[in-house]
Amino acid sequence: MRIAIVSGGTGGHIYPGIAIAQEIRRRETQASILFIGSDEGLERELIPQDEYNVKFIRSRALLRKLSYKAFSAPFVSAVGFFQSLWILKLFSPKYLVSTGGYASLPVVLAAKVLGIPVVLHEQNVLPGAVNRISRRLARKVFLSFPESLSYMRGEVVGNPVRREIIETARQEARRRLDLPAGQKVVLVMGGSQGSKKINETVLSALDDLPANVKVLHIIGNRDFGWVGRYLEGKKMRNYQALPYLHAMSDALAASDLAVSRAGATAIAEFLVCGIPMVLIPFPYAAEDHQRLNARAVAEKGAAVVVEDRELTPAKLNELIADLSLDYGKMGECARKLARPRAAERIVDYIYA
Repeated sequence: MRIAIVSGGTGGHIYPGIAIAQEIRRRETQASILFIGSDEGLERELIPQDEYNVKFIRSRALLRKLSYKAFSAPFVSAVGFFQSLWILKLFSPKYLVSTGGYASLPVVLAAKVLGIPVVLHEQNVLPGAVNRISRRLARKVFLSFPESLSYMRGEVVGNPVRREIIETARQEARRRLDLPAGQKVVLVMGGSQGSKKINETVLSALDDLPANVKVLHIIGNRDFGWVGRYLEGKKMRNYQALPYLHAMSDALAASDLAVSRAGATAIAEFLVCGIPMVLIPFPYAAEDHQRLNARAVAEKGAAVVVEDRELTPAKLNELIADLSLDYGKMGECARKLARPRAAERIVDYIYA
């Protein structure tokens, strides 16, 4: 079987593509998988190129602000379309699997021209602009949230999560991270790009962190320089800062609470690990889609939503230490919402 996967732009689009690729390889070890992505995205960093063949095309997000990049985006993506035609014609896959993002549109259009069937996956409650266009060209559409059916027809399967995240045992993860058995671990992250607001809030809250809590803070490469300078010379036993963590499985398995932006892929990973969530939707996300993601899990009891403007150091520490929040019950709700077999269902369709 030859399968092409276009996953581009951010980790939220790339990681589901990797999860699908892992399931294909689990099903057929000799399957030939080709990733296609943007030369301006995170694909070079996140897709393990020692495991998968990767080709890069020219592609650029359609920005709403007037700028050179916004003006040039259609022309850059047109170049990517012709590159995609050549790549797909040479590889000749049985299917193109698209997980959305700006890099996917020229590839989906090229697949349609070549007669290659497209399988589409949407991560967010509110489908992205590219997927709203691509759905008309797709043979099959898979959705992560049942709430998405209000916007797009498709089969609700959940968001594919990498196998190592699903399978990592809590005790082993804590042992590898050298965490005491009874210590409460709070994972703080701002998505694959990081979040300056969350980073600043956490740093301002450090002096008042509860003594029995260990904070694992994934800062993001963009902010790690100034954060490192801020922390220089400070010794904190209950705080650890990391620029980025490719191997998220141990951190997720070991955590008792996640404080995060409301990206769909991060939420899917928290759900399969049964982690209660404090979600801070990014207020400038396209069409405010993160708020819809957060609301979908909060209304079912798995998360607490805090608006970006309301996130203060005092509020953060209050949420971490708040005994009135039943994190055990929230974790149970998360497990009930989890769909750990999403990648399996998509691959079932491919192999049918």
